[in-house]
Amino acid sequence: MVNLRATGTLLLTLFLPYAHAELSVRLSNDSIEELESVRLVIRAHDTRRAETLDLTDLEKNFHIMGNNTSSQYQYINGRTQSWVDYQITLQPKKTGKLPIPPIRIGNFSTQPLTLDVQPLAPSTRQQINELVFYEQTFSSTRVYVQGQISMQRKLFFSNGVQLYGGQPGAPNIPDAKVITLGENQTTNIQRNGRNYGVVTQNYAIFPEASGTLTVPAAEITASVRILNSGRVSRKGVRVATEEETITVMPVPKNYPRDAPWLPATNVTLSQSFEPALSGAVVNVGDTLTQTVKITVEGNTGASVPPLSSVLSSDAFRQYPQPAQLIDNTQGQNVIGQRIERRNLMPLNPGTLQLPANKIVWWDTKTNQIRRSTLAATTFQALGTSINPQEITANPPAVGPDSLADAINTENSQDNAGEFNNALSGTLSQVLRWSLAIVAILLGAMLAARVIRTALATRSWALRRSRRILLKQIRRADTSAIQHSLRQYLQLRYAMPADKALRTWTAEQPDAQRFVSTLNFWCYSPAPELHDPKEIVSLAEELLRNKSTASQQQKNSESLPALYPST
Repeated sequence: MVNLRATGTLLLTLFLPYAHAELSVRLSNDSIEELESVRLVIRAHDTRRAETLDLTDLEKNFHIMGNNTSSQYQYINGRTQSWVDYQITLQPKKTGKLPIPPIRIGNFSTQPLTLDVQPLAPSTRQQINELVFYEQTFSSTRVYVQGQISMQRKLFFSNGVQLYGGQPGAPNIPDAKVITLGENQTTNIQRNGRNYGVVTQNYAIFPEASGTLTVPAAEITASVRILNSGRVSRKGVRVATEEETITVMPVPKNYPRDAPWLPATNVTLSQSFEPALSGAVVNVGDTLTQTVKITVEGNTGASVPPLSSVLSSDAFRQYPQPAQLIDNTQGQNVIGQRIERRNLMPLNPGTLQLPANKIVWWDTKTNQIRRSTLAATTFQALGTSINPQEITANPPAVGPDSLADAINTENSQDNAGEFNNALSGTLSQVLRWSLAIVAILLGAMLAARVIRTALATRSWALRRSRRILLKQIRRADTSAIQHSLRQYLQLRYAMPADKALRTWTAEQPDAQRFVSTLNFWCYSPAPELHDPKEIVSLAEELLRNKSTASQQQKNSESLPALYPST
């Protein structure tokens, strides 16, 4: 028992030179080399409760490599002892005499200490610098506000180097947007007779305010083998990049004040039409989808201003769709794209023109104002004029909306297509006027003859609209498919398109599958990759199905009773 008391006394004596109230503190070494670590041990007496330490002041001069806490309790000769030990592993950030500030635990603080950190020998430092190091480059140290500056970070490490943790990510820069370009790339090279593995990281930085931009340093932890005095030893090292300062310039004074600011290395405009402008001729009342793509190199799609292209309401009905923004970040620079689509319906025959479009931008390579232009488009519209008041306010069913929604929004009085004229001109006029007049003047027999003539005309128009629909499906003309299907269903059931669609899908369950398949095929990002054979086959099967649909058509073609049954 005497030995236990002596041991306890010895343990307490170790902490007495640095005792401060109820806390004791000591360092495992008072002097170390800059790559070594030291352990700071704090003991809180007469307590068994561990607390969370605030080590913020320590982080100014040290990397905190670990922080362990343990508690002890002893009962000897009727006396109890308890304490909590805090062991903090520190690695110095620099050389010299580094202060260890007081650390507060509860109502007490530790005694301040000083650690002497000796620099490495020049030969040792040279060895380390040759084993693992960073190279960081920027496309420029000057950039315009909201413009792109490219940053590349490369880590070189030779054989025997062990890397701890993952690679640092994109730099966190206030007042700037940082985009990662591609994935980390790992390669092998040879330099100065030594083989290195190289990890390359690329970033695009877009400052959001003029002035000075600071790119913070990035670092990793590694372990290297060092030959010193004929002996090989392994040392832990930290490898870091240098902090970089970038000058951010404001918008140039000579840039047009009425133009949105757009810094880039290149801007191009292109357009396409669906269906294609074959011979630059379209029909009045047809739906034409115009797609304009603005591609900007060295900036994002969000930086591109919307196009302003005003069309005469007397010449066109237009239905713009939400713009699509795309960023390609797989290369050495960001390539942004803004895609604008709108559906156009010519209202009058003759020569029509879509005006030119222009984008003003600043060339960051030559420091000059540039203008990219999309030429005007001229085409001929054939047919008869349409009264704009007769067109539904809802947009045509072209684009990413489903075919079912497109049909539901279509008015029952569609003004485009020859067989619509046949329906409204022949069926409506003959069926209503002829039936009423002939029934009164010529009697029931003559009325029945006129009705049969109208139904024969309707049957011809129905067969023709079916052929047109199948033809458009085989041609993969998405816009024409929608238009033709609306016409066919309206003509087949002699009712508005939305009711006709519901009736069709209720009669033939496969019709819903046809609509879903057609939607996927029409609105796929790459429709040319899809085989239309499945859709054509299904359409032919549905359109010649004579089950329920044929029966209803047969019923609808039967003459109504001239007199109520008695």
